[in-house]
Amino acid sequence: MEMDFQIVRENALRYLGYRSQTTIDDKLVFEGLTPEISDLLNECMDEIKQIAQPKVIVKKFKIAKDPLRLEESGDEIIGEQMADMLKDCEECLLIGCTLGIAMERKIKFYAKINMTKSTVMDAAASAYLEEYCDRYEETLGFDNRTYRACPGYGDFPLEFNRRIAILLDISKKIGVTITPNNLLIPQKSMLGLIGIGSDKRKKSCENCVMKEDCPFRKRGQRCYRND
Repeated sequence: MEMDFQIVRENALRYLGYRSQTTIDDKLVFEGLTPEISDLLNECMDEIKQIAQPKVIVKKFKIAKDPLRLEESGDEIIGEQMADMLKDCEECLLIGCTLGIAMERKIKFYAKINMTKSTVMDAAASAYLEEYCDRYEETLGFDNRTYRACPGYGDFPLEFNRRIAILLDISKKIGVTITPNNLLIPQKSMLGLIGIGSDKRKKSCENCVMKEDCPFRKRGQRCYRND
């Protein structure tokens, strides 16, 4: 599966707090980015290509309404943004993905000897995971689909991670466990829901419950792409 590492790089810099200014030869220029950090990011991305061991699992479910829920399991899907996203959908996909435990160990290793590199590696790994999931979605053959909503963002409760984890059997299938606080181990893992039957691929800051406190908006950026 082909990855766009320019997108990975740009998103990693956004996660690190850099603000993009202008475009030169179709590449964004980031304010305050030093050659040292730029080189370090390139170094981290090269390591991630070698270390990451992506695993993914997807399962399709029917959607029932009033209340909005997964028909097969009866799990209610809570949140205004989810109701809006799934309004025209009759099915959805639950997806789980991880970069593997080796990625987590490498980030923790650098935290002991080089905190700057650990921080950059962490951001780059998050961006890599996001891009991998985006690219994987393109291979599923569902052109009429929504964006990927992950529990814990907006008003989609983090607790739904546990329901996805059980329904996808992520511990057995992709080697991911869930903590009592509904977080994932390895940390560079993701659980999400994608609506099928609607073209609401584009996210919107205006519909996000975090818009008033979003650090990306305060920097004049977005946490997503709309291309």
